[in-house]
Amino acid sequence: MKLVASIIISKILDFIIIMKLTLHTRKVDMKKIILICIFMLGLGLVLYPIISNMFATTAYQARIKSYDEIIEKMDKDSLDKEKNKVKKHNEDLASSDLNVIDPFSESSSDQDVKKTNYYDALNIGPIIGSVEVPKININIPIYHGTSEKVLSKGAGHLENSSLPSTELGTHCVITAHRGLPTSKLFRNLNDVEIGDEFYVKVLDDVIAYKVDSIKKVLPSETDWVTMEKNLNKMTLLTCDPYMINTHRLLVTGHRIPYVAPKEVEKSNNIIYYVIGAVLLLVILLIIYRKKKKSATQ
Repeated sequence: MKLVASIIISKILDFIIIMKLTLHTRKVDMKKIILICIFMLGLGLVLYPIISNMFATTAYQARIKSYDEIIEKMDKDSLDKEKNKVKKHNEDLASSDLNVIDPFSESSSDQDVKKTNYYDALNIGPIIGSVEVPKININIPIYHGTSEKVLSKGAGHLENSSLPSTELGTHCVITAHRGLPTSKLFRNLNDVEIGDEFYVKVLDDVIAYKVDSIKKVLPSETDWVTMEKNLNKMTLLTCDPYMINTHRLLVTGHRIPYVAPKEVEKSNNIIYYVIGAVLLLVILLIIYRKKKKSATQ
């Protein structure tokens, strides 16, 4: 993402240098040059989050694709072995006292994960799965833990909550930032409504959830991480309100049968934004040249 910013800045600096050299060869209206420079700087600032999010999304999809390729090469025995590790961890967790710490607190990186099988389970690659929320158009990788290093790369699995699985009596918590300068992540999680669905891919399973609860709690309130014997629950957690972060937004769903969605061509809004910005720049330059030409006649 730093590369994207450096490219934008370098192009703007190149433009300023060209304009400076032009001033030495002919008379140019300095005010117009300054206005163009300001416009290009503003355009760069507007395009940066759009382009950087596009790059981040591409990186997420590459990691998820790599994970899928690893899963495809695993035989049934290997997959069952991983699922048994997950089941063992979740059963141990259900029979112990949960010590859940807010993932965004300073002490979250020191969260006490008593079960040594936590990091051993699903340890088949850099990620443990992925979470897709169609309502807000995201599909991001999931990692073990909730350290800042993890949350800067995608979503994290909250330690001392159930690992994602198809088993009943579990409650998995997936957390992500409300947004980074380079990626949306859970920025629009507040747009999700009761009845919406989201999906978690882990090993060779795609687990579907239907949202049945949306609430806000204080960071110190963690007693909502409960397990019910006949339910498979999943909670998506992020900070709230956006940029203020005094509370935590919890979007919880229960497992439902997965039905593969129909393949539809997704529109890429990012491309439209970029094309629109370029067209706007071209139109403004054409107008400027016409005015300049009429002024000299």
